Amino acid sequence: MKQYRTKEIYGDLYENEGKPLAVVLWGSRAGLPNNLNENLQKYLEDNYNLLLLAYFGVGSLVETLECVPIEYFINAIRIVQKEYNISDENMVIIGQSKGAEAALLLTEHIKSSITIACVPGCYVFQGLTISEKSQNPVTKESVKNPKSSWTFNGRELSYIKFYFDDEILEAAKNKNFCKCYEKSIEKNYNEDAIISIDDYKGNILLISEENDIYWPSKKMCNILIENNKNKDNLENITLKLEGHYLLRYNESSNVIIEYLQNNYSN
Repeated sequence: MKQYRTKEIYGDLYENEGKPLAVVLWGSRAGLPNNLNENLQKYLEDNYNLLLLAYFGVGSLVETLECVPIEYFINAIRIVQKEYNISDENMVIIGQSKGAEAALLLTEHIKSSITIACVPGCYVFQGLTISEKSQNPVTKESVKNPKSSWTFNGRELSYIKFYFDDEILEAAKNKNFCKCYEKSIEKNYNEDAIISIDDYKGNILLISEENDIYWPSKKMCNILIENNKNKDNLENITLKLEGHYLLRYNESSNVIIEYLQNNYSN
């Protein structure tokens, strides 16, 4: 396993000579993806060069999930592609939660063969002021100086700002953040924040969670489908699991493995 620890790329690469590249992006937890489902990780290690990529909260990367440059993902992936001579067509990108938001945004810049978005958003949202020390994304501090989650060419991507009231803050204390996102969409809707995947020619798998308490992933997957002009490359699956972190669970991991087996040919 090769470690990258620079501001250009912070990740762990499980090398597999001659194989395609699979990039995994975690959600709103700082640092490297961790506790990836054992069966899923073994499948990816056996069939791909597996890059677990961090994008905030560790090393010299941005401290919080605010104004993360989209160029960071592009450049980090290009470094590995160049080093191992891997084309876009021989690559899959797998993201979870905020990492799925990033993965969908990357469809405009990297023409990978497959994008798998687990519990994704269909909008760019306000950035999260969380770090390794504080995992609560819904706080009164968030409203004082709102910023986008992402930037490109030095400019913040248009985003939906968080809306707060006592009900939202109380729900957040119990780690239920869905109400914040639902009301934010309702109160602070921003058409420019919609994520477009129209120009992507690869295959897309969306996996949502029926009882998602983090954000309304099922509703947002349906919006992605409704908005997308190219329906032929898009598959949507909703699971009934207790939890948000689908890259850790057997059922969702089996769905991903089966999808890759059926849709990727080297």
